[in-house]
Amino acid sequence: NPSLSATCSVEVGKSYCVEAYGEPAPGISSTKAATTTTPSLSTVVPPVTTTTPGNGITTPTPTQASIVNNCDAFHFVTAGQTCETIASLYRISQDQFKAWNPNVGASCTGLWANAYACVSIIGHEPSPTTPGNGIATPTPTQASIVNNCDEFYFVAVGDTCEIIAAKHGITQAQFLSWNPSVGSTCTGLWANAYACVSIIGHTPTKPSTTTSVGNGIATPTPIQPNMVKNCDSFYKIKSGDTCATIAASKGVTVAQLTTWNPYVKSDCTLLWLDYYVCISIVGHTPTPVNPGNGIQTPTPYQSGMTTSCKTFHFVQSGQTCQTITQRYGITQANFVKWNPAVKNDCTGMWANAYVCVAVL
Repeated sequence: NPSLSATCSVEVGKSYCVEAYGEPAPGISSTKAATTTTPSLSTVVPPVTTTTPGNGITTPTPTQASIVNNCDAFHFVTAGQTCETIASLYRISQDQFKAWNPNVGASCTGLWANAYACVSIIGHEPSPTTPGNGIATPTPTQASIVNNCDEFYFVAVGDTCEIIAAKHGITQAQFLSWNPSVGSTCTGLWANAYACVSIIGHTPTKPSTTTSVGNGIATPTPIQPNMVKNCDSFYKIKSGDTCATIAASKGVTVAQLTTWNPYVKSDCTLLWLDYYVCISIVGHTPTPVNPGNGIQTPTPYQSGMTTSCKTFHFVQSGQTCQTITQRYGITQANFVKWNPAVKNDCTGMWANAYVCVAVL
């Protein structure tokens, strides 16, 4: 327990290591001094419930060898991090970090990976982006951001500079200039840390309220970037959607879908969850199930539906193949034949899409 120093100044409420893993217990009859080891993170230490009993702040475990008892925010140190990088993340000075975690030492050689460090104490206020501008900077942030930032975005795993810029109506050049540490190739972008997406005086580009001024078609938000301006029908992406499933359910081709939504790319790698895509444009007419038979096919419809359908049923949530076949007086075999994607056990039937219940 190196934090005790030579005077062995133990503190009430703190836990101390009394046996190191893999070390034999000191023998009572031996006159040889017991060998001591540097405390290991694998040492089992009873958890401390609060930084100061009664203050209501739970202290996670394991912590650094010593932290102040009025800590109110913690950071889990990962391999490769330094006092400098952690202090930068939380916009505190290295002197503050070392004062709150005294065991790390002046040169930071005592910083443990895979243990929590204190990054704020009771009464500490994060520095604003510019002192006096009234804008509080959340923590942790990217390694370096401009000091006049007025809007922040918490970077999620999988985000890229391109995606973040598009979502906030800014250019990649702007994003990189406001977050210089991410680098020109975006390799320095940190997940689970805030990035700057607007600065004081910046006016973000807002999506237009109609697909084309004066056409009377309201565009929902948020939408995928670069959507065509003559869209007249939209679809909100749900978990599990792909370009293929959307195209099939809306009666369009994947080529049409990616043409109307070029940002998603031909391989559909940039399809965003909870964003709207265009599924029809002004003047577009859904293809009938059998060109020339005069029967209009409603959309969206079940994938793989027969091309000779004349009667359709809109499947509602909770309906089964049996309830539909009984309603229309058809057999299960015919229903599956006309709608093969639903499968014999009906596990492939989509809610909120049309199925065929009669053929020509």
